Amino acid sequence: MIPFYVPKFSHTDWIDNEDRVQAGGENGFNIRFHHLESEFATLAKDHLNPVIRALSNVETSLSLVPILAPSKQVDQPATPPLTPAAGQPLPAPPPPVHWELVNDFAQKPSTATEAHGIMNITLPDGAEIKSLTMTGTRQPVTGVMPTAVLRRRVVTGDEGAQEIVKVSAFNVPAIPAVQAIVNNRTHRHFLQVDLPTVPVGDTVKLFCFQITYQ
Repeated sequence: MIPFYVPKFSHTDWIDNEDRVQAGGENGFNIRFHHLESEFATLAKDHLNPVIRALSNVETSLSLVPILAPSKQVDQPATPPLTPAAGQPLPAPPPPVHWELVNDFAQKPSTATEAHGIMNITLPDGAEIKSLTMTGTRQPVTGVMPTAVLRRRVVTGDEGAQEIVKVSAFNVPAIPAVQAIVNNRTHRHFLQVDLPTVPVGDTVKLFCFQITYQ
């Protein structure tokens, strides 16, 4: 606990025509200013600096609803246009490959065998990213898990996005391999969430993404 500040320095007024102005001595300027220096040093060391240190080390979590826009992995082939053969009905559309938003959570569509999505992330400028956590459920529990990757890309172009932190398990915080400081002037941030090929009957739901920063 940081102790309450109790001032120790008390100035004794000089008296006109009685006290002699001087630098040295027990009542001189030097000794009084040294007492002030000691007071300021104690105030900084025992009171102000501990408060500043405590405030600067506070970790905050940003909890995000998984509103994932449809996306494709870079290596995912494009879907060819649907063209019926002569005299044949239009072929059935391919199964969806995007996450389906249900109220405040996302899930793999029941007819899909994979799911891919992306969402914009806004973080405080200058914050240090400490961890990424993904919450959700999977049935059966032993199946392939989705992977969420927090990335950043320069605001001026489409150069390769840099991976900050990746998580492939529910309720287990993942920590960045290297220090990651948010700079909104130079980079934009986003989450990419991919579920590779799974059986149609598997149920995968995403409840929340939580980014902890300092």
